[in-house]
Amino acid sequence: MKRQLAWVVGAVVGIVVGTAAAFGVQGWQESREASDLDRRIASDQHEDVVPAPVDAIRELLAQDTLVVVDPLLADRVSAEDLQRAEEVLASSPVPARIAYLSYPDGLDVGYTASGAGPQWWTNVGEVGHYAILWDNGSAEVGSVGLEPDYLTDRTKGQPGPALERIAAEMATWEAVPIDDAPYEPGDFDYWEGIGGGLAAALLFGGLGVVPGFLLLRWYVGTRRRKVG
Repeated sequence: MKRQLAWVVGAVVGIVVGTAAAFGVQGWQESREASDLDRRIASDQHEDVVPAPVDAIRELLAQDTLVVVDPLLADRVSAEDLQRAEEVLASSPVPARIAYLSYPDGLDVGYTASGAGPQWWTNVGEVGHYAILWDNGSAEVGSVGLEPDYLTDRTKGQPGPALERIAAEMATWEAVPIDDAPYEPGDFDYWEGIGGGLAAALLFGGLGVVPGFLLLRWYVGTRRRKVG
């Protein structure tokens, strides 16, 4: 009788420990998800500060066309090529603009490869897609109010035909709005209240502990019978 009582007490203690462990795991999971939520909210609320445009970017902003060219590179692109690229962009269902700009090889030009684009399209301010064709044949894309797209066509080669290819591809891009809705705090109570959580914890504790005690009791009883 005492042995059976000891087994029962041990099983109950095990269930209590398993239940406490289940609650602890649930609390840790909720805390981790809450921390992830806080990080996402902070990321959404962060706004990059774009500095005032430098001289080269102001030169682009002063041009009232969809295809703008760094004055230092004007002799590299024919008027016909610019006109064809302009017409393609003008027919695009989604506003799109292209800039042809000197790639910054050093700090003496006043802008960086990563900073020129945001200075340009932020100051233009029109919702749409933007692309910069650098004079070394590489390109950068950006957007205002839309999810940015990606260039898949060739940007190397003569700048005139490259501008036309970029314009043709940008004319196919869609207007996908940026999902800037703030994250709403979620309900991390998977078990629908304290009662549900307690029931789940008891279930997990029982399923994990009771079978273990029964197996241990069977093993001990078998060993005793063999010894006897």
